[in-house]
Amino acid sequence: MKLLFVFVLLISFVYGKKDFYYGFINSSGDQISQQRTHEITDGFEIISHARNLAKDGKIDEAYSQIDKLKEQNKIKILDSDLIILHSELSLKKKSKRLIIAAASELEKAINDSRIHEDDLARAYMVLIELKLNINKSNDAKYFANIIVNNFDNKVIKAYGKIYLAKVYKHEKSYSRAISILYKILTETSDVLVATLVADELFDVYILDNKREKAYELISKVLKKNMDYYANDSYLALEKVNRLIKVGMPEFAVEILEELLKRTDKKGSIEDFKFELANIYMLMYDNTDTYLLKAKELYQDIIADYAEGINYKKSKMYLDEILMRERKVNPAVLATKYQNSEAMQQKILLQELLNDKHQKKYELILKSKKIYKKISNTITKRFGYESIDSIFDEVNIEMIKNYLANDKCFLLNKALKTSRNETLKLLVEDEKTKDHFFECLIEVPYEKAYLLLKETLNNSRDANLYLYLERMALGLKKYVEAEKFSAKVDMIDDKKVLSEEFLYRFLIYSEKNDLLALDKYFNYALQNQEFIKDNQNNPLIIDFYYNYYLYLVKKELNPEASEILNDLYVKQNELKAHVYSPFVELELSKIEKANNNDQKALDLLLSALEYTRRIKPNELAQTYYEIIKFYTKFDNNAKKEEFINKCKTIENTEDSLYKKMCDEM
Repeated sequence: MKLLFVFVLLISFVYGKKDFYYGFINSSGDQISQQRTHEITDGFEIISHARNLAKDGKIDEAYSQIDKLKEQNKIKILDSDLIILHSELSLKKKSKRLIIAAASELEKAINDSRIHEDDLARAYMVLIELKLNINKSNDAKYFANIIVNNFDNKVIKAYGKIYLAKVYKHEKSYSRAISILYKILTETSDVLVATLVADELFDVYILDNKREKAYELISKVLKKNMDYYANDSYLALEKVNRLIKVGMPEFAVEILEELLKRTDKKGSIEDFKFELANIYMLMYDNTDTYLLKAKELYQDIIADYAEGINYKKSKMYLDEILMRERKVNPAVLATKYQNSEAMQQKILLQELLNDKHQKKYELILKSKKIYKKISNTITKRFGYESIDSIFDEVNIEMIKNYLANDKCFLLNKALKTSRNETLKLLVEDEKTKDHFFECLIEVPYEKAYLLLKETLNNSRDANLYLYLERMALGLKKYVEAEKFSAKVDMIDDKKVLSEEFLYRFLIYSEKNDLLALDKYFNYALQNQEFIKDNQNNPLIIDFYYNYYLYLVKKELNPEASEILNDLYVKQNELKAHVYSPFVELELSKIEKANNNDQKALDLLLSALEYTRRIKPNELAQTYYEIIKFYTKFDNNAKKEEFINKCKTIENTEDSLYKKMCDEM
């Protein structure tokens, strides 16, 4: 629609026909009366004035004047301009009823030759816009081809092709529209035509989801030909609205700032400042930058335009800014703006943000149903995509607070109100990710596990799968833990494989899968560095014990002895004598075989320090072995002491060692 208004500038020769009529000679060669001359002059003055009103954005006023003149007009000379301008203004009014009527009237006027020959191209362009607005694209295409094929003027032909591209855009044939527009650019040397093509191309790019190209294009257009927009307020504001709609407000700001530099009309200055302030409010980026810019403009309007149409709204938006700056209590504005639903939602949102600032997380979550009433339009104005994104932040801050204070036991409560998006944000936060997962492993929570499993299903991060494996283990979901172990293995990250090494052992142990354990211990044998990397993990004790048995079974005695010694050292280091006296008995045998009898005896005696953990049968075996050493050392006193101790053991089950003690 915008193209046909600029076209008037291009074909100003159209108005040359006025010179003929102003010469007081009619089409029959007779002199026109002075009264008739004045009527013609006045008619063209009204038309010109209406055009200027439209350029200033005063569409209703312009339409009213032209509609009245058209109804009263009896001068055929004015028909062509009146009908076309009336159609243009009908388009700008954006009323389907008016557009349908205008399309019918303009098409009939063209067919009845009521449109002046010099106005025909312009009339066809307006008619194409009208047809597209009522979804008659075949008609529009027909008239576009008339312009391309029936006019000799190169510039008019270029306009015809632009309008043909508009038809293809309407039909969603974006590639065809782009192809036509690019061809015009390569052929034209006219700056205005190039600007119009670029402007149309911008719209096609947006519709074709080519935002980067659209962004680059509008940037170039504004640098090369800002006049295209700045000389027509209506056209500029239409572009401003489209730029805001497609999420490029920074370019809308450029246009409005240029309009403010060029205009000296008081009403226009007020409108432009108000529009600019509103855009700054939409551009809020969680800093004071744009709020302060908007604040200054609203203050200007309040100070300079007390009788202006934007005065009251500027006062309200200024109050909103003061509230957001925490200089005005939301409760005060709640009373002041009781009849404004939008303002009430802003006040509610600010109260939420104030509570968030004061870390009143639980209070916010309790009031969640109330805050759900706030629309996304309002939350975006405050820098958030939706009310849910604010709840995500609340949950994240609350969880981070628990993590910072090692309150893992409170995580479950926080996670009950969390969305998948919240968990994803926590997982992506490098500062909190590890602590978050460790907490979930320490205090298993099935809902969190299921949500994370779903959220991270397509991840390629081996670390995340390791965390899920450990969570599954904590929840005794051994089959699922094994699946995550397989994913870690598949990604083949050596560092993560090393960290996962003992958890894989735990899975097979808990499942009591002997075949899988054998394969696992062979895997351990091939990756000795993983064993060394995990020496400080308490799980290593269980691993050492089972790995030792595997090595003995495979008759890998030197390796078995080394692992057994590591187990002994680790048990003492951690004061976790889980496998005593088995470890000491086995080591004692090795020392005895190496003729280190005293060391062998010392090992057995050290095992007795943990008698609370020793089973009766094992205790009987330990006593018996000690008795044998004291017999060898001819220490009868100690020998008798341990024989008596052995005889007092109760609850042995078919212990050969206890029977031998009893027979001594």
